[in-house]
Amino acid sequence: MGSPLDHTKILGLDGYRVEAVVELEPGPRGRLRLYIELQGMRRYECSGCGSRCSRVRDEKVRTWEDLPWAERPVTLSYRLRRVRCRRCGIRTERVSFADPKARITRRLRQQIGLDCQSMPTSHAAVRHRVSWNKARRAEKAFLHEWDASRPRRRPRHLGADEIHRGKKQRFYTVLSDLVHGEVIGLAPDRTEEALKTLLQTKLDARQRAAVEAVCIDMHRPYINAVTTVLPRAEVVFDKFHVLQAAGRALDEMRRQEFFRSGASMRKFGRGKRWLLLGRWHNLGESQRDALLQLFRVNRRLFKAYILREELDRLWSYRTPGRVARFLVAWTRALRWQRLPEMWRLAMSLARHFAGIVAYCRHSVTFGMVESINKTIKAILRRAHGMRDEEMLLLKLKWATARPIRRSRDIAKFLHPREVHSNR
Repeated sequence: MGSPLDHTKILGLDGYRVEAVVELEPGPRGRLRLYIELQGMRRYECSGCGSRCSRVRDEKVRTWEDLPWAERPVTLSYRLRRVRCRRCGIRTERVSFADPKARITRRLRQQIGLDCQSMPTSHAAVRHRVSWNKARRAEKAFLHEWDASRPRRRPRHLGADEIHRGKKQRFYTVLSDLVHGEVIGLAPDRTEEALKTLLQTKLDARQRAAVEAVCIDMHRPYINAVTTVLPRAEVVFDKFHVLQAAGRALDEMRRQEFFRSGASMRKFGRGKRWLLLGRWHNLGESQRDALLQLFRVNRRLFKAYILREELDRLWSYRTPGRVARFLVAWTRALRWQRLPEMWRLAMSLARHFAGIVAYCRHSVTFGMVESINKTIKAILRRAHGMRDEEMLLLKLKWATARPIRRSRDIAKFLHPREVHSNR
């Protein structure tokens, strides 16, 4: 099977040599066991302080699973020493190719962790002939090392939003960087304390001082948390949530008109809910004809639909004065129209005017929050309801940061010693 020197070159571990190779299982895909030992002078590295020690108290044979050789699984066997260190006392020897208390080498752990980002954990475990639990621990360690070595940016624009989890009324609070489109933190609730904890623990003092604007919905606990922790940052209300409130007002009006009007309204209004909630430029010709028939029967729905469509122009202005004039004109158009739901919407927009007009000073990316929410839902759906929230946060950071964008970036994550982001 070749000389020990050839086996050492194939192994590729700096500072270690192969003494013997034993074939544990016969066949072209049978397992191999490699007995390795240190090269050169027998001085062992202390796991506490890192100094070199020559005094050995005892030793014990330990094994690690390594990368395969031509589809043959490999197990490394090494006599691990306990040394007498002058600084730390009796400590276990530190090996350069594996983490403490690990049963697989660092390069196999990185390969498993990288494969788990593009396939289910069970598939990666079968591919590398390890158990599911071992593959999951390897993936978690891989993501931890990658996240710890990433540079800590100072975000200018933050986004905070809630996302539904599970079948019951349970939510996550998601804190994200809107400039780079990355997830920063995750909390298992949508209360004021949840967002406060994220802002205080996931961001240091320098990062909090660099925040200029925070994009949130019109949820009062979120507003209180942002104004308390980030007093210098401005609150910008999410455009999609404002239009969603307008859609709810239009839907409530449709419901009342459906039961208040006669048979003609029920004939043309049945099954038109999603057409009313959709945007006019997104509808087909047949869908527009169906809406026009409904508007001929009920003029109040037509007026409310036009007002909802006009509200989208609110974020096209770049000065606070023009935004104020548009809102005043939009509110005046409600006079004598007998549209109480739209009038309540106008009063709500007036109360939250400061957060709407802040978009003129800070043009945050509204679609980034919804894009991150879709990524979270896709990962939760693929994981069938992941319960480990720490693991979920790490996978979300990887999915939104996208550190591998081309083929040559993979080599940075297969390095046997360090893992870092390419951004």
